[in-house]
Amino acid sequence: EFEAHARKGIGKDHAKWSPVATASYRLMPSIEIVKPIYDELAEELVNWMEPGVFKLEEADEVDHRVKAVVVNPYACTMSRNFMRNPALKESIKMSRIPNHFIFSVESVGMMEPAVIVAEALKVLKNKAGNLSGLTYEAEEMNE
Repeated sequence: EFEAHARKGIGKDHAKWSPVATASYRLMPSIEIVKPIYDELAEELVNWMEPGVFKLEEADEVDHRVKAVVVNPYACTMSRNFMRNPALKESIKMSRIPNHFIFSVESVGMMEPAVIVAEALKVLKNKAGNLSGLTYEAEEMNE
């Protein structure tokens, strides 16, 4: 014998009904090499400091074998490990682009992340419309 009870709910009522596992954002990193980084220092940067952000290319200069170049700033975690090495600290300028956001939304399976984002944008649009209407009414009352 088996008896079961179910209750429908939404995330607005309680987090246990929320279809999102994790949602976060970060600003897009901006990485600029201000002084060329060559040979052993370049290998250290590429392999140990920021894996996936930089790559080695053949150096144009006769005195050097390879140089480091920025290949994927998106992969940067902004750890700033390179600052432990004084030569690298002087060679790299790292910042964030203030109006470029990287969003990450994970789902637990009930809804696809793209659907979650679309629904959230609909809610945000409705709230913005409500706020706009309230401000319009307040202006009308003050006149």
